[in-house]
Amino acid sequence: MLRLYDGKTRSVEEITSARPDVVRVSCEADLRSMVVGDLIRRVIPQHGLRAIGIWTPVPGAADLNVRPAELTSGEADVHVGETVGRWSLASHDGLDPLAVRFALLTHHYRSDVDLSREDLDEAASSLTSWREQVAEWAESPGKALSREYVAEAMTALDFDLDTRSVFPVLSRLAEDTSLAPGAKFETVIKLDMVLGLDLVALVGRR
Repeated sequence: MLRLYDGKTRSVEEITSARPDVVRVSCEADLRSMVVGDLIRRVIPQHGLRAIGIWTPVPGAADLNVRPAELTSGEADVHVGETVGRWSLASHDGLDPLAVRFALLTHHYRSDVDLSREDLDEAASSLTSWREQVAEWAESPGKALSREYVAEAMTALDFDLDTRSVFPVLSRLAEDTSLAPGAKFETVIKLDMVLGLDLVALVGRR
């Protein structure tokens, strides 16, 4: 189950819910907090639970692939805000907005982040590279996904949303010559359901 840092106990604790099979997630009206809240909502269903988002829409959130919340107010089991690190963002005019999400995911959500234009350009380049590789894998016959790589990535995400550790897993997946391209494609699709980076954006467009 997902475990998150608790500011009161200063330790990573398994999340609990007041309702069976449902976890209600709220967050502050800040783009980084909303990305974190969106990630939590994406991880929770991987454990067979339903996730409900509670927040007021913030301009730019949809561009970062933050899915709309079901509610705008109400009690929550998890509130995102106080433990999220401070951040600053350089202009990303002309870049895919998801480069911002990509750049944020390469840092732990509790760390302070200063995203320069250079950081964002690098993130945009990496995002394009991944999309091109995924589009190439999509041209091969379909194969079953790799449960081992999925499990390793989910283990990292379940421990305080350690998104940083997911990218090395993806890199090893890409370099694994024992795994068929079709299996790599299906594995990435599964993980991108949580990452929310639209890694299949170039499929069918090559």
